[in-house]
Amino acid sequence: MTLIDLGELRDEPGREAPPPRPPRAVGRPLRVALALAFLVATVAAAAPLPARVAVVVPARLGSEAFLHDDRLYVVEPAEGEPEGTVEVRAYALPERAPADADPPHPLWRTRLVAAGRFWHVQAGPGTVLLAITGDQDGGQTVALDAGTGRERWRQPGYPWSDPTGILLLQTGGAEGGVVRSVDPASGRALWSVPTTGEGATYALRDGLVERIVLAPAKGRVEVRDPRSGALVHAADLGLGELPGYGHTVVAHDLLLAVRSPAGLVTAYELDGLRRRWEARVPMVEHVDECGELLCAPGGNRIVALDPATGARRWDGGRWFGVLSAQGGRLLALAPGGGGERFGVLDAATGREIADLGTWQLMPWHADGRLLVVRPAAAGGGLVVAEMDVGAGRARVLDVLRDASGDCRSRGDTVTCRLRTGEFGVWRYPG
Repeated sequence: MTLIDLGELRDEPGREAPPPRPPRAVGRPLRVALALAFLVATVAAAAPLPARVAVVVPARLGSEAFLHDDRLYVVEPAEGEPEGTVEVRAYALPERAPADADPPHPLWRTRLVAAGRFWHVQAGPGTVLLAITGDQDGGQTVALDAGTGRERWRQPGYPWSDPTGILLLQTGGAEGGVVRSVDPASGRALWSVPTTGEGATYALRDGLVERIVLAPAKGRVEVRDPRSGALVHAADLGLGELPGYGHTVVAHDLLLAVRSPAGLVTAYELDGLRRRWEARVPMVEHVDECGELLCAPGGNRIVALDPATGARRWDGGRWFGVLSAQGGRLLALAPGGGGERFGVLDAATGREIADLGTWQLMPWHADGRLLVVRPAAAGGGLVVAEMDVGAGRARVLDVLRDASGDCRSRGDTVTCRLRTGEFGVWRYPG
């Protein structure tokens, strides 16, 4: 029998982890960005699973692929056009198809002039929203008709939308910017509010925007309604006057002032902006939600705090961030072996339950499955696995022999660049 090495399962509460950094800033447009290095870890020799290729999508050098719902969008430089012109193609993804299926025909294709890199695609009511980074203009959002690909509108700013139809665009910079609500279909501005250099943070609950928080270092903090832009609460908290003040985070209905040099976290209620508590966390770098608690990484360890009181619940070494909380367990990250090492912790105590080994996390969404890849040990290609936090294991789904990297996932779908330069798409129903 051939085994695939999935890491070591640990049950001993007193076992010491070997001694050996912060994930997302909640609500900010780039909060989900985690730069996880591609690694050179191996998988023990194994009989490869058959690659279940649903479809192969044509692509050229310099192209990028984005998944959303049941579609794949390919963005690549347009041939015979001036620099900065790209072609966007939309493909419908079949539920399943044989490995030798013919390449699909695009639903539509359109050409755009855009200075910057496309980094995100999402859907609105009847639209496809393309987020484009920018060196000078702070980024753009381009809205295409979902049925035809025709450009409907474009505006400066990075987009953030939720399932209720709210679409927020935010521009920024050292001199400040604007956060505004936009009708996804027409691009018509519904309301707008100026921001300082710190920008705006979105308070989320179950993926929905509940509040918009403006927390400048100098001046009053504002909490606004995301649907009307109306001011709900305001107070001058003097954040910039706090010794060692660094930045703010929104989590568990709290505005948290993180003071790294002083090793302090100060919490204010979003409802009324009253000060709730202050906790000493040496070398604190960031604070984030981790299940029912707050996790404050710093100095190659995590301190878990009670959001109601700021009391320390546990202190765990080795880990520098938490990605997910499921069933009373946490999926944690630590540096290791040329990439990121994953482990499962008990949420109540911080005890390490399982070491899942070193993997590359694909760009993902908070409501999606946690799918990861790493190089296959023999025969080339990539191993695809799902992080099963509740079970404390990395469940291998496939070995993609023709895949070379550049992978993304959404729901049950994975796309990776093939060695031929095209994109392969695989589906793994849960």
